[in-house]
Amino acid sequence: MKTTGRFFVVVVFMALAVISCNKDKKPESVIIDESVNETVDYNKTDSRSEVKFSDVKIQEIYGLYLSVKAALVNSKSDVVQVETKKLEAVIEDSEENVQLKAVSKLISLTKDIKKQRDFFVTLTSEVEKLVGNAEITSGEVYKQFCPMAFDGEGGYWLSDSEEVRNPYYGKGMLVCGSVEKTFK
Repeated sequence: MKTTGRFFVVVVFMALAVISCNKDKKPESVIIDESVNETVDYNKTDSRSEVKFSDVKIQEIYGLYLSVKAALVNSKSDVVQVETKKLEAVIEDSEENVQLKAVSKLISLTKDIKKQRDFFVTLTSEVEKLVGNAEITSGEVYKQFCPMAFDGEGGYWLSDSEEVRNPYYGKGMLVCGSVEKTFK
């Protein structure tokens, strides 16, 4: 009886994993050809929302955040370091930006892509606070969620496209996730 119960749990978990992430489903716009020596941009989507904020500082922070996200999608830890160093430099020293500046610095000093992805959760949370309180004059910001990230605890990120490009798994589970909220 115990073996049957365990087998059932394993089957249910596997079914949920396949259904929730569409792991084998690749969007038509993503062409993965390992035999070609060209760099593939896994962050590329068919559509992007050109977001404009009334606050130019938030505009700059959000743009750099998207660069960090793109580097994580493409699993380029060196680019993640460069972009978070730029992000850290534009964040003003203030009481409300202490955590944002600290996590940017932490990521910029970290070479391990897995640890960068771990810290990206906090970066996303801090940037979301800015975006959520900002006046968006045009475009949309999409808050996306992958239920499989971090051993099933899930993880959020912000995007300029409704099409999912997962920064927590890169090409391994590129389209795992969904839009949870839209900021307009």
